[in-house]
Amino acid sequence: MIKYNIFLILPIFKNYKYSQNNIFNHENFISRSSETRSLAQALNASIVFEKIINITIPKSASLINNKVADEIKNNFDLSLIDLIIFDCSLSPIQQRNLERILQKKIIDRTQLIIEIFGLRAKTKEGKLQVELANLSFEKTRLVRSWTHLERQRGGLSKVGGPGESQIELDKRMINAKIKRLKKSLTKVTQTRDVQRKLRKNVSSLILSLVGYTNSGKSTIFNSLTASDILVKDMVFATLDTKMGSMNMSDNKKIIISDTVGFISALPTELINSFKSSLEELFSSDYLLLVHDLSNPNIENQAKLVFDTLISIGFNEEELKKKIINVFNKCDLNSDLSNIKIKFKKNSVKTSALTSKGIIDLKNYIENLAEKKFTKVLFHIPIDSYKISSWLYKNSYVYNETFCNIDFVGNKVKAKISNDKLNAFKSNFPEIELYTIL
Repeated sequence: MIKYNIFLILPIFKNYKYSQNNIFNHENFISRSSETRSLAQALNASIVFEKIINITIPKSASLINNKVADEIKNNFDLSLIDLIIFDCSLSPIQQRNLERILQKKIIDRTQLIIEIFGLRAKTKEGKLQVELANLSFEKTRLVRSWTHLERQRGGLSKVGGPGESQIELDKRMINAKIKRLKKSLTKVTQTRDVQRKLRKNVSSLILSLVGYTNSGKSTIFNSLTASDILVKDMVFATLDTKMGSMNMSDNKKIIISDTVGFISALPTELINSFKSSLEELFSSDYLLLVHDLSNPNIENQAKLVFDTLISIGFNEEELKKKIINVFNKCDLNSDLSNIKIKFKKNSVKTSALTSKGIIDLKNYIENLAEKKFTKVLFHIPIDSYKISSWLYKNSYVYNETFCNIDFVGNKVKAKISNDKLNAFKSNFPEIELYTIL
């Protein structure tokens, strides 16, 4: 992998009107700048220079004024760096003009995150999603900044009028490719829908791990499912959704998925592109929302995760029913008293690294699974093999006895979910002899 030498520029927007994600707030700025350094390191970059810039009113043409631009050129040896990263969103015009002024390749935070996603994507779906996000972003970068984007002459004679401009041609090609990618992702989504239905049939409970990036989701996933997925102290170590199962004492299967972590200012293009992956969250019975207890910015991170979940289609009531807060890294900090987070009463403390609290989390999950099931005594006529087969496939039979006194047939005791019990009633309306235990 190519090693980049970068110049990291950290803007502080002093005016609320122009602020990007309220980063004029000192605590938010410290947290975000630390996060951006981690993003740069994930890109295999070495931060050679770093500069904080106070911006009261950003210039629409170049974000920074001429005085600041001269300071950068005069005080830093730009020949030592390959790339300048601005920790904010740049408009296409601002990016173009900054590259002209500083004579260096410049990217903003959005491009940085998309680039990291491109490096992390391993599955076909992940690569399609990142490519779609990248094209959606690049489409806005087509500005008339080079001569090859000038209008081409049309017609066969010298007096022919202006033809299609190169920028229009480029946009048309990008739109066509976006359309093809969306079509491919639609097929992937359809496959995922089939897989989700199958998982619903074979599992007693489905949970998804969600949370801020680098909060320890993957380590918890490994602990619960005895898996061995990549665990690394870096942002976006996990990108593609991973599935694993946690077996309970009575052989009920609980399926757990590990999803991509969230981050402040997660590009809209990525959220839209990854919706097919994030749909796993909607089919889950519960969301295990993992928090990093050792992070002083835990409340802001939790709010960002809640806001992102709302933005992809959840509502407050749904989240209230689904969210289980998992306060991870309790070996570094175990005090919850001053932390203000939504739905805090539904919580478990863990340290995935030391395995502390993992048994408590497993017990909590098992209790959730138990509440989902009802114990039922079914009276199955002796020749109804189809009904017996259905029960063994769709419920957890723990006792079956033959009876020929008050009823000729089998008495089957089973644990069954409410959904499956309603399905039983629909499939076998003639079987009226069952008792809730």
